[in-house]
Amino acid sequence: MAKKTAGALILAWCLGTGAIAAPTGSAIIATPPQPSWASLSADQRSILAPLGTEWNQLDNTQRKKWLSIAERYKQLSPTEQSRMQAKMRDWALLTPAQRLAARERFKEFNQLPAEEKETLKQKWLERRQQKDEEKRRAIEEAQAEATKAEQPASAPASEQTR
Repeated sequence: MAKKTAGALILAWCLGTGAIAAPTGSAIIATPPQPSWASLSADQRSILAPLGTEWNQLDNTQRKKWLSIAERYKQLSPTEQSRMQAKMRDWALLTPAQRLAARERFKEFNQLPAEEKETLKQKWLERRQQKDEEKRRAIEEAQAEATKAEQPASAPASEQTR
C-alpha cells in the first residue's frame, strides 16, 4: 500500500512540476522511412514511372503520399489512369519553386467557402474548354494547310487551251 501511495505521489509531483510536461511549440510527427526506388515492386515502379528519376530525393512524407496514390491507381478507369500519369509527368517537370507555389495555391483554394470554390471550378472548366477548342481549330487549320500544299498547282491558262 505504501508503495502505491509513494508511486502516486511521485507521479503527481512530476506532473505538477512539469517534469513530465507536454512538448511546447509545434510537435513534429516523423513519417517512417519509405522504400527506395529499387525497393518498390515492379507494379509500383510502373505506376510511379514519371517520378522515377527523382524518387530517391523525395522525403518520406512525399514518398508515402505517392505510394498511397499508386494504391488508388488500380481502382481507376483506364482514362483516369492515363490522366493521373499525365499529371505525374507534369508534376515531375515542375521546379521546386513551382511545386511550392502549386501547394500554396491548393491550400488557399481549400480554405475558400464552397460557393467560391464552385465558381472558380466553373471558370477553370470554361477556360479549359476554350483552350481545347483553340487547339482543335489549330489542328484543323494545320491539316487544311497540309492538304492545300499537297494539291498540285493548276496549270497556267495558256497550257489548258492547247
